[in-house]
Amino acid sequence: MANNTEEAKTGASFSSIDYVQLVIYPVILLFGSIGNILVMLVIWNKKRHRKINDYFILNLAIGDFWMVTISTSVDFFLKFREFPFGDLLCKGVWPLMTMCLFASVFTLTCMAIERWHTIVKPLAPRLTVIKVLWVLLFTWIAGLGCVSPLTVVAHQRGRSCTETWPSFAMRQAYTVTVVSLQYALPLFIITIAYARISIFLKRRTRLKISDSSKRSAAVLRRQANNAKINKNLRTIVTLFAIFMLPKQVLWLWLDFGKGGDFEHFGDALIFSEFMLYIHSSTNPVVYGTILQEYRSGICHYLRRIFPFLRSSCTNSIQVHPELKLESNNNSNSMTLTNRKLFHQPESVKEIA
Repeated sequence: MANNTEEAKTGASFSSIDYVQLVIYPVILLFGSIGNILVMLVIWNKKRHRKINDYFILNLAIGDFWMVTISTSVDFFLKFREFPFGDLLCKGVWPLMTMCLFASVFTLTCMAIERWHTIVKPLAPRLTVIKVLWVLLFTWIAGLGCVSPLTVVAHQRGRSCTETWPSFAMRQAYTVTVVSLQYALPLFIITIAYARISIFLKRRTRLKISDSSKRSAAVLRRQANNAKINKNLRTIVTLFAIFMLPKQVLWLWLDFGKGGDFEHFGDALIFSEFMLYIHSSTNPVVYGTILQEYRSGICHYLRRIFPFLRSSCTNSIQVHPELKLESNNNSNSMTLTNRKLFHQPESVKEIA
């Protein structure tokens, strides 16, 4: 995250990475906010037709929206002016942003478990709407609990937010804990859940084919649907693992290695944040390519906002009936947070 600056920057003082941020951040803000708002509108207008999966996606879109808008807006502002409210930036804004990302992480993990339970155990009792709402409330409460230590140890010092721990060992312990909760453990659970779904679908497809003397259209549709689900699951896990890995590695390198001594460590942090923001912004795109109902709903609003997209958007939602994927059999994209999104160590104060 970009540092607090003691005075506004001038054009001459901007570095190349600053110019990159000034170009990319508005694009990410526009794309991510509009995309997540469209997803929320689609779900909101489903009303009585909402499924359990829709509540998870709605919670994820809310977390992504606030994370993208707060992060990029504050970063952009700090390129020109110092944050005017002192410690509120370090004790309030950055922890709030990280809490949103924690909520997204926990939501994605719960989504994976729910998808596994629904697909692999179709006869087991399903989650009710009330239970899902309690689960989603827990994701935010747990996120608040994870960032609560930061509201105590974070302080504004000169140009940055720093963490003042009673001992360096406590800081290392917190780093390991957060990396585990934000990346390692969720990735493990999500990978196992989706792998079991994939194995189950492959086995079920083989049984359907072997038990049927007629390769009916229903069997072919099931094969196509299962293949699409498997492809989507691979995409979800891959995006999660790749886009979130750099941030986790950098924080571990900083606290357990000599990352702070690396000349371009600050630039590496900024790059990892680009990855994080882009990942949150691309979730609507993933929804639109995975679920037909989301693709149709998003295109409906895009056609109303941008009439010139009418023909191209209409063409994009034409799907062969045999390849139409039911939303009940799908998973959804994910986004994941960094360890301490706002933290800027003493050794990298001059990032911005």
